[in-house]
Amino acid sequence: MDFLPLIQFILYVVLSLFFGLYAMYFWVKIYNDVQKGSIAWLLLALTSVFLIASSILPAIAIAHADSGADLNGVILVLLSFFSCVYTGTFAAAGFLVFRAFKTIPKEDIGEYLMEGMVFKVPESDEVSGLLGNSTLLEYTTQSRYEDGVIELVLRMYGELRNVILVSTEPRTSIYREKLEDLVDVGAMKFIEISTGVTEITTEDEVIRVPITELNQFLDLFDQLPPGVRVIFEPLSHLILRQGPEETYKLVSSMAEKFSHKNLDIVAMINRDAHDEKVVSQFKGLFVTHAELTSDKIKVKKGKKEEYIRYMVGEKFFLEAQV
Repeated sequence: MDFLPLIQFILYVVLSLFFGLYAMYFWVKIYNDVQKGSIAWLLLALTSVFLIASSILPAIAIAHADSGADLNGVILVLLSFFSCVYTGTFAAAGFLVFRAFKTIPKEDIGEYLMEGMVFKVPESDEVSGLLGNSTLLEYTTQSRYEDGVIELVLRMYGELRNVILVSTEPRTSIYREKLEDLVDVGAMKFIEISTGVTEITTEDEVIRVPITELNQFLDLFDQLPPGVRVIFEPLSHLILRQGPEETYKLVSSMAEKFSHKNLDIVAMINRDAHDEKVVSQFKGLFVTHAELTSDKIKVKKGKKEEYIRYMVGEKFFLEAQV
């Protein structure tokens, strides 16, 4: 190798080593400074080791290369140059993230890291598309029931869908606590079917409907715009309290009204709490059938099965109560 390419090669290798070591420093420092830091930060530090190795390999190659091979010299200089570029870039990324953790308020870190990023979700992955306009979701007492509801609400919010969540206590309070941010921005509303009121009231942004006046319940949806998703959670509660026949009339009227107004509905039923005949009777009111398991929602469309995996819902578990 000629003298000038040799000097260039040595310079690029030294810079690559320098940048690689600094990248390791920043990523390890981030891991140490962040409480409960993700192992991902250490993996990024390990990546720096491989970047450094990529600058050392040409040095090994040149030691065994023919000194008269000019082409080999040019290739090695180019390899060392690009090694210098990407180790420098990786070190700069580590520095920026490290500085962010030091200078940017904790609550703004996520926004800083994601600024300018646009996420696109294939249609096939959208909850709204998988569930369709009318779905009966079966669960059991072993299912992560509340996690499933929260997962659906957050995924629908991510798809710019407004949600009405119908439930009963004590779950209304649980969901209200976990999803209050969505209520504050107007992305969702709560309706509680209650035994503690005698007329429709609104308190703490929760609309409470007397269980004895369910004929008024459907009137609440008259002014909703098309496309709103309604999650009707207390189906099993009503079946056991009001009886299958009365509840069937209500849900049948609901399904008809929602279809006419182009509102989507997901109703939830505890499969273990009822005879198979009762469950089958309510299945007939819905186009799509789904099953909630410990870590996903299995959607059944004819012979085809698709899955909605837990991705964004806060993971907390309470024993399901009818």
